[in-house]
Amino acid sequence: MSHGVYDAPVPVRIRPLEPADAPACDAIVRGLPYHFAQEAGRAACAAAVRTQPGFVVEEDTDVLGFLTYERWFDDATEITWLAVRAARRRRGLGGMLVDRLAAATAPEGRRLLIVLTVSPADGPDDVPDGYDATRAFYEANGFVLTRDFPRYWDSDTPVLMTRILW
Repeated sequence: MSHGVYDAPVPVRIRPLEPADAPACDAIVRGLPYHFAQEAGRAACAAAVRTQPGFVVEEDTDVLGFLTYERWFDDATEITWLAVRAARRRRGLGGMLVDRLAAATAPEGRRLLIVLTVSPADGPDDVPDGYDATRAFYEANGFVLTRDFPRYWDSDTPVLMTRILW
């Protein structure tokens, strides 16, 4: 059961991320210049899609979005990167990826999904589809604001968001 709000059903499938998906994931990132404005972030994301486990959502063989993750300790799984092609956002694809990760990790005994994003403490966004929308997406998918980490990143303040799985 999804916590997200979807505009309309989309005929897609979700499958594990594969090395051959990396160029498509890189293209998605390039299409989201506000969220991936820093070269270091783009490089870290590119490394993650090549080394971390994850999922892609695709229509036919066209990758529309991806999610990468890391398992921490025995109880938590962190979403390290999640992106959906700009033209396909707001259609439930990101929520489908989050729910697929929850379905994959809860049976392992993992109780939490966690994610770091830009904190509301940094003030309102300069653009309509910025980090206010990112936090709203995670909240719509069952996450709650948990804790800020000032000075953890070089520029923005990250906030930890948490979703309890069971």
